[in-house]
Amino acid sequence: MSLVADVFDILLQTDTGSLIASTTLSSADIKISVDEKEVRGGKGDNLIAILHSARKVEISTSEMLFKWDWIANQLGQTAVVGATTAWAMPTFYTAATTTGVTITLSPKPLASASGIEIYKTDGTLVAPANYTVVAATGVTTFSSGVVAGDIVEVRGYKYTTAATASTITINNTSFAEGVVCILSTIEVDEDETPLNVIQIQLDEVLPSGNFDISTKSARDASVSNFTFKAIKPRTSDTIGRMIKTPIV
Repeated sequence: MSLVADVFDILLQTDTGSLIASTTLSSADIKISVDEKEVRGGKGDNLIAILHSARKVEISTSEMLFKWDWIANQLGQTAVVGATTAWAMPTFYTAATTTGVTITLSPKPLASASGIEIYKTDGTLVAPANYTVVAATGVTTFSSGVVAGDIVEVRGYKYTTAATASTITINNTSFAEGVVCILSTIEVDEDETPLNVIQIQLDEVLPSGNFDISTKSARDASVSNFTFKAIKPRTSDTIGRMIKTPIV
């Protein structure tokens, strides 16, 4: 008696030869099905025959880790490294007296069109005419409306990221391309002794392009779900193979 008791590891190879892999799936399911059409007739509508057509292979995975290359693959894009414009999120600052009443923004805002807005704790907007921002240092000096010790909320602004930032474009007309998919697990006996490596190779699968990232206030890992469907190569009726390799 043997069992398959461990989740698959997965390896994807793109058309460019790059490899996307995971050994941290929380679940990985492969469903192989055949389209069937029952032929019935005669008295009692008896089953006369069953006609078979295409074989379908669907893979569903749940990834525990946040993988940037998986996201890019699902969007049919390549991550591009380089400085770009991002938004700083709302942050509270306490005004201090140095040479005037100031706060120091971090990260430093854009020199122009940063979209910065500053609010007092009662929710009133500090008029832009009441302060100046030095983009090179982030030092913001108030001429009126804010005194030393006041807490102000800077409700976001644009800034330039570091050159090491990575960007994935979300393109409405770009979709994931086919990849080679390899699934691997082990077969064990009733004493949990490893017997064989079970590997499923699919020559081309298409990512669905769907994924979700769910978060909540109680801190926990967000599980990302990805699905793939095997497609038939143009020049072959073979969509893949299963291999059992003894563990010695």
